[in-house]
Amino acid sequence: MNDNTIVEKLLKNLDINPKTFLTDAASPKIKDDLKNRTNKAFTKGVFGTPTFIVNNKTFWGQDRLEFALNEAKKNIF
Repeated sequence: MNDNTIVEKLLKNLDINPKTFLTDAASPKIKDDLKNRTNKAFTKGVFGTPTFIVNNKTFWGQDRLEFALNEAKKNIF
C-alpha cells in the first residue's frame, strides 16, 4: 500500500492514530528491528508469508495454520 490516504483511512478504521503510527514506523529503531527480523527469517529459510516455524518445522501459507497449531500442541504436555 503506497497511498497514504488509503493507509490513513485503514488506520483510522482500526482506531490507530495515523500520524503516530506513521512517525513510529519511520523511526530508525523500528526500521532496524524490521531489518533484523527479515535477516532472521531469511536464515531460517522463510520465503513468503505467512510462515510459521514450530518445533523447527516450517509451515507456509494460511492454509497450513492448523498444521502449525497441531505441531505446537505436541509439546504442551
